[in-house]
Amino acid sequence: MGSHAPGDRVQSCTGDPGLPDGTRGTVTSVGADYGDGIDMTFDGGRRFNVLACGLDPA
Repeated sequence: MGSHAPGDRVQSCTGDPGLPDGTRGTVTSVGADYGDGIDMTFDGGRRFNVLACGLDPA
């Protein structure tokens, strides 16, 4: 599903006001299908499911 793998450090680029761009976090799991998204734990403990297109390398 792309180049992200559990343990990767990334930053958000979603444009979502609830998750400001540049928020850094760690990939916890990657869905088998693009629509499943990527489970993330962002610094500070917040957890989100984000599509790969909403993440940049940290």
